[in-house]
Parts: sequence; C-alpha cells; structure tokens
Amino acid sequence: MKHNKKINRNGLAVLAIGILSSSPLVMSATYDQLNLQQKHFNEIDQIAPLNNESGSSPSMLDSLQQAEVNNKKSSYREVLNLLKQNKLKNARDKISALLKKTPGDSEFYNLQALLETLEKNTFAAQQSYQKALQLNPKNILAYLGIAKINLEAGEMDKAKDYANKALAINNKIIGAYLLLADIANKQKNNIEVESVLLTAHEKVKGDITSEIEVIKNLGKFYAVQKQPEKIQLLSEDLVKRYPNNSQAMSVLAGVQIVNDKKALAEQTLRQIIDQEKHDTNHRLLLAKLLSEQPDKEKEVLKLLDEASKIEPNNPQALVFKTAYLIKLQRYPEASELANKTETLFPKLVLGKLLKGDVFLAEKKLDKALESYQQAYKTQPNDKVLFTIVDIMNAQKKSPEAIKFLDKALEKNPKNGAIHFKLAVVYQQLNDNPKAENHYQAILAGQPDNVLALNNLAWLYVQRNNPQAIELAKKAYAKSPESAAIADTYGYILVKQGQAVEGLTVLEKAASLAPAANDIQFHLAEAYAANNNRSKAVEILETLAKAGQDFSEKKAALNLLDTLKPN
Repeated sequence: MKHNKKINRNGLAVLAIGILSSSPLVMSATYDQLNLQQKHFNEIDQIAPLNNESGSSPSMLDSLQQAEVNNKKSSYREVLNLLKQNKLKNARDKISALLKKTPGDSEFYNLQALLETLEKNTFAAQQSYQKALQLNPKNILAYLGIAKINLEAGEMDKAKDYANKALAINNKIIGAYLLLADIANKQKNNIEVESVLLTAHEKVKGDITSEIEVIKNLGKFYAVQKQPEKIQLLSEDLVKRYPNNSQAMSVLAGVQIVNDKKALAEQTLRQIIDQEKHDTNHRLLLAKLLSEQPDKEKEVLKLLDEASKIEPNNPQALVFKTAYLIKLQRYPEASELANKTETLFPKLVLGKLLKGDVFLAEKKLDKALESYQQAYKTQPNDKVLFTIVDIMNAQKKSPEAIKFLDKALEKNPKNGAIHFKLAVVYQQLNDNPKAENHYQAILAGQPDNVLALNNLAWLYVQRNNPQAIELAKKAYAKSPESAAIADTYGYILVKQGQAVEGLTVLEKAASLAPAANDIQFHLAEAYAANNNRSKAVEILETLAKAGQDFSEKKAALNLLDTLKPN
C-alpha cells in the first residue's frame, strides 16, 4: 500500500509547534562532543580555590595562582561558548592563542580536538586527544573523546577499550557508561545495554544530577524496547530518596506520562508547580495534559497565561495557547494571538506560521498559503514547504506544487524528503514514471529507506516489474510491524503466485490495522486466491455494508459480484 498524507485542516496547529521545537532560532544546536566537554567541565572546576589550611590571609603567591586558575576557567568557558554558537574560526584563533601561551595544558588540547571534530577532521582530533594524554595520562575527557571517534568509525573494540580506561580512572563518569551502552546498542546487544546503564545508576547513586541523566537514558532504552514500566520503579525510588526535589519529581512525571498514568502525572506536575513559582516548562506540560480533557479549558488557559507572564520573552506559551484556541474553534481569539506573537517576536516566523494555522483551520486556503509562503521565504523549512505543497494540491494546483518542490530540490539535490514528496505528488497525478525516478533517487543515497522501497515496489507491481517482490521483501524485513508495508509485501506475494505466503503476511497486516479497508480488500483477494471463497465473501460483504469509500472499493465490489453464487 502506498503512503500518502492528506492536508490537515483541523489539527492542533501542529506546524507552528513543530517549527518551535526544531528551529535553531529558538533552541540552540547541540553536539555530542560539545556536550561531553560541558559535562566534564568539572575537571577544570576541580582546580578549585586553593585551600589555606592555616586560616590566615592568602599570600601574594596564592592570589596569583588563584587568578591564573580563574583565567583558565574563564578562557575554557569562552571557547566552549564560541563552539556552541558554531563560531569555529573565532574558537580556533582563541585556542591557538591559549596553546601558544600554555603549550603544556592538556585541557586546551581537548578543546582543539573538539573543534577539529566539529570541523569533521577526526584524524586531527584524535591526534590532539593523544597529545592531551601525553601531557596528562589521566585526562578522562581525552579518553572519552577518542572512544567517541572510534565508535563513529565503527571501531567498537577500540571505543570500548578507551571508555573502560576512563572508568579505570573514575568509575562514576557517566559519559563512559553512555558510550559503552551506545557500543552495545550498535552491536544489538540489548542485555548489555541494560546492564551497563543499571551499573551506571548504581555507581552514581547519591548524585541526583547524574542519577537523573542515567534514568533518562534508561527510559529512552526501555521506550524503544516497549518496556516503559521498567523505569517506573527507578523513578519512584528517586523521589523517595529525594522527597520534594523538583528534578526528581520531573523525571517521575515524565515516566508517568509514558506509562499512560496521566492522572498521577497531573498530581506530580501540580506539586512541582506549587514549589516552583517561576517554572514554565511544567506549566506547559500540565497544560498539554489537561488540554486533552474537554472540561479543563479554563485551567489550561490560566496555566498558559501564567507561563507567558513568567517568561514574556519565551514564545512557547503563546504558540500553544494559539493552537489550543484553534482546537476550541475560537478562531478570532486565535487570530488575535497570532498577530500578537508576530508583533512580539518579529525576528521569528512563528507569528506567520500561527496565522497560517488559523487560516487553514478556517479553510481559508488562499490566506493560509500566503502566510506560510511568507514564513518559508524568511526561514526555509521542509515542514512549511510540504504544507504549502499540500495546500496547492488541495487547490488543484499540482503543477505549481511541483514547480515549488523542484525549486527547493535545486538548492538541495540530495534532500530525500523533497524527493519523496515529489514522488507522492506524481503518484497522485498517475505519472508513475516520474514518481519512480524520485524513489530511485532516494534509494541511491539511502538504500534502506523503508518508505521508498515500499512505494517503489507498489509502483513496480502495477506494471508487472519483477523487481517489485525484492523491494517489498526488503522493506518488510526492515519494518515488519508496519501494516502498510506488510500489506504491500503480502499483496505482491499473492499477485506473483505465492498465495499461501501472501495470505500469512496479509493476515498480519490486517491484525495491525483492522480498520484499514484497503488492507481488508487485499486480504479478501488472498483468501480467494487460496480457494477460501466463503471467507473472502464475508470480508467483502462487510466492506460493502460499511458505506465507507476507499481507493479500491469499486474493485472490491466487482470481486464480491464474481465470488457470490448466482
């Protein structure tokens, strides 16, 4: 079954919220190695104010030494901030000056290695880390840096060795455990991933910040394993050991939400808000939970207004409030708030996006299109691009939509998402050869792209291309729990004469998406191909009585006429 997305005219202003969460104008970029440096900045801070055991006034020498330490820490922070802002040239100039002044300082070689990593010069970065180790064999950050480089290069044994060397110096270093867990994950050793993270949790007990970081990583792991209940006990224990600690309660609230214990999550969030009078994040989270309930309108709006008042320079509350008003179909208020957001934050595109969301909800497609195009011109973004294209398609302006996508693709020819969108548009126009070209372009750079494999297989089977089964089988192997992908593979198996195997796969697809009429039709075809006419007729009669349209309904009714006894 091919994957298509229809334009959403009644959503919770998903576009503006999505841009808010991903925009570099709102959230600064992060780098793994940069985070690693930041986490271990305490190594610099451990060069603490010198203890004067006699209790007398510090000597001139003590004062000079302390000034030197403070200067070093200040320089280190300055370089990290430059790297965070991606001001790589300025950072290099600063690092060069520092190394020229103090060539024997291993920490500055760590910074140089980080810079070289961000510049994608991993060979030079590894040399800099090795130089840091020559100057200080107990430089934990250098060991972790080399481990990370080897991990990304696929040298798992070397990465593991360097991470363990860091732990041999200090067995409470979280970064080393996270690297070891990442190595085990890449080796598909889930037992080892869990073991490493649980060991880390035991080692850092007593340090709430470190405990929380480990628990969050365990939570991500258990979520992927579909075992979110496993993190529940750890988060509850954390709160017991750190009662009334807002950080601990925040972790618990997140775990309660993941485990669908929303009533308990509400209670926990209210506790945090009661304690933290100037907290906005948990007010927003509580507002999101309550917004799912029809009788909580006043409280949701109150929480959002409080968040805006606490942080007037943070647009998140305004964005969410506008989205919520759209959900409530209070369009004039939503429009007024969108205009206010644009006035308060003229350098951001959020106001224009919100105006587009309001117009879209009101089905004023021309005005929505104009607002989104203004936003896209200021800040090009695939989400905005595809919404513009969806509106053009809804207005029967497919040639304009294709032209708009082609122009974007010229600027970024390897953008798989744009290729995919173009392929889908061409499919909707029944121009399958051009759709195939774009799916093939995706697979040239991403040979394991499941959706491209699936959709290209679907196109191939329409013209009896024998490659269809190979592509569908590969997509199914990559994503066996996707109903759409199982449907494509099962359908092709049946069409190519493997009716028994196809029926098995289509039964699975139907169990994954029992309400999908097209999958039910394909299942009926599979039963008919396996000479189980009664089962096929039963499904087809249900489809006929349902009264719901789907793309292959006419074919389903024709098959029913063929199979029913005269």
